[in-house]
Amino acid sequence: MNMMKKVLLIALLAMSIASVSAQKWYQYGFKIGTSFPIERQYSFDGDYLSGLRNADFGIFFRAGKYVYGEVGFGYTFHKCDFDFMITDTSARYRDERVTMHYLQIPVKVVGDVPLSRTVSFLPYAGIIYQPLVKVKDNNIGFSMLNLTTNPVLVTTGFDLKFGPIVLGVNYRYSIQNFFRNKEGKHPQYINICAGVQL
Repeated sequence: MNMMKKVLLIALLAMSIASVSAQKWYQYGFKIGTSFPIERQYSFDGDYLSGLRNADFGIFFRAGKYVYGEVGFGYTFHKCDFDFMITDTSARYRDERVTMHYLQIPVKVVGDVPLSRTVSFLPYAGIIYQPLVKVKDNNIGFSMLNLTTNPVLVTTGFDLKFGPIVLGVNYRYSIQNFFRNKEGKHPQYINICAGVQL
């Protein structure tokens, strides 16, 4: 039995070494994802995020060995439902939908830990520069003039790679307020994603 354990251990070690030595110095691919809000109180004046529908799409390129530097380029839209206070009517709150379009430029450090020849664990951390490019017309005055137009989000998470297929989850925290002209809590999200990595 002891001999079998040793043989199995040597075989697993050999597979891990072979997987590491087979790693390329570059990686590239694309991902799609969606985010779920953690923080909903976007201002202390009563702007409350009651619903969010969004998607992001992007490509990435990495270079390195075992630890990679990553840059990417993508696009995301946020369809946000807001409850906000109305002070000049008898109604206290009103729902309004606002659609915002952003570019995304992620810069990350990514580890690559082979679990077998076809499965890898990829933890990462970095930032996402997310310039606001368009705000759809709305009835509550949200615009490029009063929303933060160049938010930067800190992100950390991990991917699991099965062959070329990637599944992942990450946390995102905006270091700026949602509004330029109002104080509030910083937006935070959990993002889940899937894609292809080559």
